Amino acid sequence: MRDLKLADNMRELRITNEYSQKFVSNYIHIARQTYSLYETGRRLPDLKTVCDLADLYHISIDLLLYTDLSVDVEQIADSPAYEHLAITPENSAIPLNGTDARMLTNYKALPPETQQEIREYVLFKKRRLEASTALHK
Repeated sequence: MRDLKLADNMRELRITNEYSQKFVSNYIHIARQTYSLYETGRRLPDLKTVCDLADLYHISIDLLLYTDLSVDVEQIADSPAYEHLAITPENSAIPLNGTDARMLTNYKALPPETQQEIREYVLFKKRRLEASTALHK
Protein backbone atom coordinates (compact mmCIF):
# COMPACT_ATOMS: atom_id res chain seq x y z
CA MET A 1 0.00 0.00 0.00
CA ARG A 2 1.33 3.44 -0.94
CA ASP A 3 1.92 5.99 1.81
CA LEU A 4 -0.95 8.49 2.01
CA LYS A 5 0.25 12.13 1.83
CA LEU A 6 -3.18 13.76 1.75
CA ALA A 7 -3.13 15.68 5.05
CA ASP A 8 0.34 17.13 4.44
CA ASN A 9 -0.54 17.98 0.83
CA MET A 10 -3.75 19.73 1.86
CA ARG A 11 -1.74 21.98 4.16
CA GLU A 12 1.09 22.50 1.64
CA LEU A 13 -1.26 23.40 -1.21
CA ARG A 14 -3.35 25.73 0.95
CA ILE A 15 -0.30 27.61 2.20
CA THR A 16 1.38 27.70 -1.22
CA ASN A 17 -1.77 29.17 -2.75
CA GLU A 18 -2.12 31.60 0.17
CA TYR A 19 -5.61 30.32 1.03
CA SER A 20 -7.07 30.35 4.52
CA GLN A 21 -8.67 27.24 6.00
CA LYS A 22 -11.95 29.16 5.88
CA PHE A 23 -11.61 29.81 2.14
CA VAL A 24 -10.87 26.15 1.35
CA SER A 25 -13.60 24.84 3.65
CA ASN A 26 -16.14 27.20 2.04
CA TYR A 27 -15.01 26.09 -1.44
CA ILE A 28 -15.54 22.40 -0.60
CA HIS A 29 -18.69 23.10 1.46
CA ILE A 30 -17.59 21.83 4.86
CA ALA A 31 -17.04 23.42 8.27
CA ARG A 32 -13.63 24.99 8.89
CA GLN A 33 -13.17 22.79 11.96
CA THR A 34 -13.77 19.67 9.84
CA TYR A 35 -11.23 20.88 7.29
CA SER A 36 -8.72 21.42 10.11
CA LEU A 37 -9.19 17.80 11.20
CA TYR A 38 -8.48 16.64 7.62
CA GLU A 39 -5.39 18.81 7.34
CA THR A 40 -3.95 17.52 10.63
CA GLY A 41 -4.70 13.91 9.67
CA ARG A 42 -7.11 13.28 12.53
CA ARG A 43 -9.92 12.50 10.07
CA LEU A 44 -10.02 11.38 6.43
CA PRO A 45 -12.23 13.25 3.94
CA ASP A 46 -14.77 11.42 1.82
CA LEU A 47 -14.27 10.91 -1.91
CA LYS A 48 -16.35 13.94 -2.93
CA THR A 49 -14.21 16.18 -0.71
CA VAL A 50 -11.00 14.75 -2.20
CA CYS A 51 -12.39 15.37 -5.70
CA ASP A 52 -13.32 18.95 -4.75
CA LEU A 53 -9.80 19.57 -3.39
CA ALA A 54 -8.21 18.18 -6.56
CA ASP A 55 -10.48 20.50 -8.56
CA LEU A 56 -9.56 23.52 -6.43
CA TYR A 57 -5.84 22.96 -6.94
CA HIS A 58 -6.11 21.67 -10.52
CA ILE A 59 -4.25 18.45 -9.80
CA SER A 60 -5.02 14.77 -10.12
CA ILE A 61 -6.42 12.86 -7.17
CA ASP A 62 -3.42 10.52 -7.38
CA LEU A 63 -1.02 13.46 -7.02
CA LEU A 64 -3.04 14.87 -4.10
CA LEU A 65 -3.14 11.54 -2.28
CA TYR A 66 0.30 10.02 -2.83
CA THR A 67 2.92 12.55 -4.00
CA ASP A 68 4.87 14.58 -1.44
CA LEU A 69 4.12 18.08 -2.72
CA SER A 70 6.50 19.72 -0.27
CA VAL A 71 9.50 18.56 -2.31
CA ASP A 72 11.20 20.52 -5.08
CA VAL A 73 9.30 20.90 -8.37
CA GLU A 74 11.98 18.98 -10.31
CA GLN A 75 11.37 15.96 -8.07
CA ILE A 76 7.61 16.21 -8.60
CA ALA A 77 8.16 16.45 -12.36
CA ASP A 78 9.81 13.01 -12.23
CA SER A 79 6.69 11.50 -10.63
CA PRO A 80 4.40 9.48 -12.95
CA ALA A 81 1.43 11.44 -11.58
CA TYR A 82 3.03 14.75 -12.59
CA GLU A 83 1.59 14.66 -16.09
CA HIS A 84 -1.81 15.41 -14.54
CA LEU A 85 -0.67 18.63 -12.85
CA ALA A 86 -2.42 21.48 -14.62
CA ILE A 87 -3.38 25.13 -14.36
CA THR A 88 -6.79 26.27 -15.47
CA PRO A 89 -7.01 29.69 -17.10
CA GLU A 90 -10.55 30.49 -18.15
CA ASN A 91 -11.79 26.99 -17.22
CA SER A 92 -9.48 25.24 -19.70
CA ALA A 93 -6.80 22.96 -18.23
CA ILE A 94 -3.30 23.36 -19.70
CA PRO A 95 -0.76 20.71 -18.68
CA LEU A 96 2.52 21.99 -17.27
CA ASN A 97 5.90 20.70 -18.38
CA GLY A 98 9.02 20.90 -16.20
CA THR A 99 10.05 24.29 -17.62
CA ASP A 100 6.60 25.77 -16.95
CA ALA A 101 6.58 24.40 -13.41
CA ARG A 102 10.03 25.85 -12.68
CA MET A 103 8.95 29.21 -14.07
CA LEU A 104 5.86 29.24 -11.84
CA THR A 105 7.96 28.23 -8.84
CA ASN A 106 10.36 31.10 -9.52
CA TYR A 107 7.43 33.47 -9.99
CA LYS A 108 5.94 32.48 -6.61
CA ALA A 109 9.31 33.26 -4.96
CA LEU A 110 9.21 36.88 -6.17
CA PRO A 111 7.86 39.77 -4.08
CA PRO A 112 4.16 40.58 -4.69
CA GLU A 113 4.98 43.87 -6.47
CA THR A 114 7.20 42.06 -8.96
CA GLN A 115 4.54 39.39 -9.50
CA GLN A 116 2.04 42.15 -10.30
CA GLU A 117 4.45 43.69 -12.84
CA ILE A 118 4.88 40.32 -14.51
CA ARG A 119 1.11 39.74 -14.69
CA GLU A 120 0.63 43.17 -16.28
CA TYR A 121 3.42 42.54 -18.78
CA VAL A 122 1.99 39.16 -19.79
CA LEU A 123 -1.45 40.71 -20.34
CA PHE A 124 0.13 43.51 -22.37
CA LYS A 125 2.00 41.00 -24.58
CA LYS A 126 -1.12 38.86 -25.00
CA ARG A 127 -3.26 41.83 -26.09
CA ARG A 128 -0.54 43.04 -28.44
CA LEU A 129 -0.29 39.59 -30.06
CA GLU A 130 -4.08 39.39 -30.38
CA ALA A 131 -4.21 42.82 -32.01
CA SER A 132 -1.40 41.88 -34.39
CA THR A 133 -3.12 38.63 -35.33
CA ALA A 134 -6.40 40.46 -35.95
CA LEU A 135 -4.66 42.90 -38.33
CA HIS A 136 -3.20 40.09 -40.41
CA LYS A 137 -6.50 38.28 -40.99
